[in-house]
Amino acid sequence: MDRRTILKAVGGSAIAVALAGCTELLEDEDDAIEDAEVPDEPIEAGLQTFLEGAPAVLGVQAQYGAETAVRRINDNDGIAGRQIDLDVIEEGEEALENYQQFVNDGKEVTFGPISSGNHEAMVPEINAQGVINVATDGTVTTLYEEDHPPDENTYSFRFQNHDVMEALAAAVEAVEVLGADEIDTYAGINPGYAFGFDEHDVFSAGIEQLTGAEEVYDGFPDLGTDDMSTHIEAVNSEEPDVLFSSCWGGDATLLLEQGHGAGMFDNIELMVGPVLYGSANDLSEGLVDGPIRSGSRNFYWDEPDTDRWSPAAALFEEVQDEYGVVPTAHFMSGYGAVTAWATAAEKAVRPLGRWPEQDELAEVLTGHGFHTPAGYHTMANDHQCYSNAHFGELGWSDDLDAAVIENVNVYAPEEVSPPQGEVSLEWIGGW
Repeated sequence: MDRRTILKAVGGSAIAVALAGCTELLEDEDDAIEDAEVPDEPIEAGLQTFLEGAPAVLGVQAQYGAETAVRRINDNDGIAGRQIDLDVIEEGEEALENYQQFVNDGKEVTFGPISSGNHEAMVPEINAQGVINVATDGTVTTLYEEDHPPDENTYSFRFQNHDVMEALAAAVEAVEVLGADEIDTYAGINPGYAFGFDEHDVFSAGIEQLTGAEEVYDGFPDLGTDDMSTHIEAVNSEEPDVLFSSCWGGDATLLLEQGHGAGMFDNIELMVGPVLYGSANDLSEGLVDGPIRSGSRNFYWDEPDTDRWSPAAALFEEVQDEYGVVPTAHFMSGYGAVTAWATAAEKAVRPLGRWPEQDELAEVLTGHGFHTPAGYHTMANDHQCYSNAHFGELGWSDDLDAAVIENVNVYAPEEVSPPQGEVSLEWIGGW
């Protein structure tokens, strides 16, 4: 077999066992690693994420997740024996420059960003530089479907589920809760940049196909705004059956605070927010009161129940002990991005007998399947990773003194995303 066939055919990776806590995946495979020609020096890796301001509500979770994955890898003899040194920096508005600096500093792999706008700016440079980046987030749907299809993209990958999955899960959730016949109108309040526009378009297409509902308001506040009152007043005036909001971080907290203050939850039947739970550690008990359903992207720490699923319990306890927070889906963004690359790297060492080049590792990552405590993930041929989407009722735990999601529904990728090679909005329009 040629190199490409060998790299595609190689089996699962033992490092996934250490990271996921799942049962042994491989036996008698240690010799392939021990005999390989692998550099002695640590792997230099870089993560950029939001560490300051309102976006840090999500960004710091991604940092914690990446650090936890690195710590677990290093405690379990590294990747084919190599330790990882992770450099974490502020994403800000300089994501492209950050990536370029990482490359200039000799990083072997980079992770991040959080922002969809930043991710869009980075992809051409990632492919020009030829140093793999596994995005934690930056989930705008069109990025890999239309703007950078597989034949134009070699080195850019994304771990977190893309927007279509959570926005469609929100539409399906609304129908599950209220019933299609009870949804005649809907409104949206979404952040005024690529992510918010994308989520609004997908949700609108989905809810209209499922119910025939009419949109009565769409508002797009600036990211990091200090006032949502104009949008809340419009919602109160229109009294839609469903309010959809992809506001995140501090914006999500602000919307809930001002919405409760203005009586917004008395004027709607249901609010669905794909990333509200990303702000779990900043929410108070009063803010989760009302007809609110929240998504948790590809990870919710209590699904399946941690009492019967030991990897989830171990992770939850580790995160609380180390950082004093409840892990959110953005924790898994950082954890999963690192794990995707790490498991692919160790997988590549086995048939090659040496450390892989960037193009070889990119081949292994494409189509790569791996485990984390969030379950099984597939990095598909379009470089988009797929796993389950979660949605449930936003509630409060007195035991944790934190927000939780109750009555969780889990949506498989094939339920809320198109087949490979199809454009999401066209696929939804064909329902």
